[in-house]
Amino acid sequence: MLARKVFYGLVVLVVVAALSIGGLAFALANGPRGVQPVAEAAQTAGERGITVLGVGKVTGRPDIARVTVGIETQAPSLQTAVDDNKAKMNGLLDTLKQLGLADKDIRTSNYSVYTERVGQPSMAADQPVSTDQMIYHVTNQVDVVVRDVNQLGDVMDKAVAAGANNIYGVNFSVEDATKLEAEARTKAVADAKARAENLAQLTGVQLGEVVSVSEVVNGMPGPLYRDAAGLGGGGTPVQPGELEISTSIQITYAVK
Repeated sequence: MLARKVFYGLVVLVVVAALSIGGLAFALANGPRGVQPVAEAAQTAGERGITVLGVGKVTGRPDIARVTVGIETQAPSLQTAVDDNKAKMNGLLDTLKQLGLADKDIRTSNYSVYTERVGQPSMAADQPVSTDQMIYHVTNQVDVVVRDVNQLGDVMDKAVAAGANNIYGVNFSVEDATKLEAEARTKAVADAKARAENLAQLTGVQLGEVVSVSEVVNGMPGPLYRDAAGLGGGGTPVQPGELEISTSIQITYAVK
């Protein structure tokens, strides 16, 4: 009786094992549809190609200048410092407008008031005593856009003559860089193709069609102080130099 029970147990185990193996084979043959795209993705990722980064650079003469000019006044009385600054600033603004600068190109960028405590020795009962005196400083500054770079030197000279004692932040730019950017892209694409052709030759393959293209923007144009020519005239000498605009183009080519 015991032997018969053991025999039956072995039969059950064999049947269960067979069913398990059969189920596994069926699952592999007719598994979830999500398995197949994984294989296709792996095959797609394995397609051959060449990816390169081309760089294009162009230079151009700046046609616009920006500068910050201002007036700082000081006096023992706050009201005196404010009134003095106001009168001189009005004169400076009138001078800038007489030079042909538009209202839209003159923008207040800073107005500040601060105090300075100055110690002065005095004699009282034959004993040196330090007394404090307050000095009030008032500063008013405007950002100015000069749309003719040849006028910049004259603008700064006239501003100083009108009372400006703060001048800084002179910089140059191209008002419309669209054309220069297009030229930079053309050079970047040509550079990328030349790099890809060289890599194809080195690896023994033939270059195919373009698969993807993307532009890597490098940022705002930067100054390039090369072959700079000073501006003529009797004003303060100014060197506008040249501006460099660059862009990078990433291109993926198929290979044969």
